[in-house]
Amino acid sequence: MNWLRTIWRRRVTGRPDQYQAYVSFPGGTDGPSVGAVHDRIEDLEYLFEGRLDVVPQLRGIAVDTDRVPAAHFDADAFDAILDRIEDAYADSHRLARLEKWRSIDGRVVRSSVVVPVRPLFRTGGEKSESDASPAE
Repeated sequence: MNWLRTIWRRRVTGRPDQYQAYVSFPGGTDGPSVGAVHDRIEDLEYLFEGRLDVVPQLRGIAVDTDRVPAAHFDADAFDAILDRIEDAYADSHRLARLEKWRSIDGRVVRSSVVVPVRPLFRTGGEKSESDASPAE
């Protein structure tokens, strides 16, 4: 019967019991400044009530949050933070977002994974120096 309650919450109400997120911040010279990344991490820390781990990685930083009760979570504020992250990486990356709903310990948890990724192909008609033909 517990699975029925989980399905009802997930499909009918569309409201999870808890939220959690994993957000990656790739580093490099073409990305946002360290200050901009720090500000977005601080925004996430405030939203998730300080329940997060900042993990250094080989090519950047990742933020992994604990689960936060839905009553204390502002989904609109989270979307606004993601928009600011997307704006910070707009020149070099696209924001990949994955949302998954899981049943953990009898509660429905919405997990969000957010990773700025480099596009495979340029969208504009611009040529970089590496695209120029040898005859030019």
